[in-house]
Parts: sequence; structure tokens; C-alpha cells
Amino acid sequence: MSKLRELAYQVDPALWVREALQIEPAPWQVDFLRAPRGASIIALTARQVGKTTTAAWAIAHHMLFTPGGLNVVACPAQRQSAEAVRRVRENLAKVGAKLKSDNVYGLELENGARVLALPGSDDSIRGLTVDGWIIADEAARLTTDLISALRPMPARRPQARLAMLSTAYSRTDPFWTAWNNENPSWLRLKATADIPGLFPPEFLAQERAELGENDFNQEYLGIPGGGDLSPFSWDLYERATQIHAPLVRPGTAFQPAAEAPATTVPNPFQALRLAGVVP
Repeated sequence: MSKLRELAYQVDPALWVREALQIEPAPWQVDFLRAPRGASIIALTARQVGKTTTAAWAIAHHMLFTPGGLNVVACPAQRQSAEAVRRVRENLAKVGAKLKSDNVYGLELENGARVLALPGSDDSIRGLTVDGWIIADEAARLTTDLISALRPMPARRPQARLAMLSTAYSRTDPFWTAWNNENPSWLRLKATADIPGLFPPEFLAQERAELGENDFNQEYLGIPGGGDLSPFSWDLYERATQIHAPLVRPGTAFQPAAEAPATTVPNPFQALRLAGVVP
């Protein structure tokens, strides 16, 4: 590979995926890979759109071109984080990268770059300083404490990128709270089944029939659920609390009762004063 091509790959991770890995990334994956240094990225996705694969591409690219760098992956369970590391390993092997150490929960290249699969608890991950990618996969299922432990990791490395990727879960989880706020610092990406071309229509129709409307919306359309977390669905709550104008004018039964006209009460002391009894 020429020096010029190597420089092009270093500058453009999407180009590296397209040519070195020989995979054509989807538009949302290109936006993810090309996120500027120091970006905070939040991606709302459907199932099976390649969110873990996209994160693995980004980490593998950073490891190749950033000697001594550190990347971390956090999932609800460490075995899921280990699966993400396995995909990083596959990408590195595909381009002939040489590993210095290799185990289930971490990799290190000969250039000193590393990736770690973090446990699904905040107890043992505090204190890490990360200059590469901080990946929170299935972030809607992560605890608030774990998210809070991940956020300070780039404090001394402003070039690090924090990425939260997830399908929808509930309207109170840390992922949806971040997705639904108005903080302009988040780079928001969406890859749900309502985007044309992601899934065959026949597949989606079958999934909708098998899963039911609520679960289908949650798994494929990025609409948080609620029916399994509460006896009331979010849709029912919104309908119950929405103010509706009456279709017809309310009748007299719904109006306040008319007040009786005021009557004058005679003053008994006035008659006594007129009779000279009261001075």
C-alpha cells in the first residue's frame, strides 16, 4: 500500500471499510465512522442493522492508525462486550494486523493499541482514561451508574469519541433520556426499519404479525415500549392526559348552578334608633 493510500485510510474510516474490508457501509454507518474527533454520538437503531459491527469497524480502524490508543466496549453483560471484541479481532485479522496479546475480553496490537470488553457493572471500570472509542452498546439496557462511569473517561483526552447505540426500550432509560433531550452536542443517527432499503417489506410484515404491534415498534421502529413495564401503555397515558375540546357544547347539567339574586336584610337597630331607644 502506498503512503498516500495509507494516509487516505487513516483520514477516512469509511473508505478503509469500503476498500480494505471490502464492505459497503450504509449511509448511517458512514456518518458514524466519519464523526469528528471528540464527538458524542447517539444512534437509535432497529435490530440487525449492524450497530455492533459498525462499532467494531470504528475500533479496529482506530487501533490500526493510533499506536498506544485505548478503546472500550460496554454492554449489559460482559459476554456481549466480548462478542464486540471478537468482531474487532475478525476485522484486524482481515487486514493482516499482528496481535501482541489476545484474549476473550481484550486485544492488543504490536503498536500498543488496545480494546477492552468492560463488565456490565460500574464497580470495576472507573478510572480508565480513553483516547479512542467509548462504545455503549444496547445502551438503553445499561444502568445509569454504568453510563455515569463511562462519561468521564475522555475528560483528559478530548479527542475520544463517546457513542451510545441501542434499540428502543423505555422512555425512562438513560439512552432515551439522551435521545429525547434538546442537547445540541449529540450527533444523532437513526437506522430504523421505516428507512427504505434496510429490510425487505415481506420480512417486516412477518415480524409485525409474529411480535405484535408494541414489540415490533420497539424492536424495529425505535418506539419505546411500556406495556410490559407498567399496567398502562404510554399511548394510553398520552390519550388520558391530552386536553380535548368537546364535540358539542356542554348542557346545563355540566354548568355551575346559577346563584340566587341577592336580597336586602333589614337592620333591626335602625328601627330602634328611629324610636329613640338607641342614642
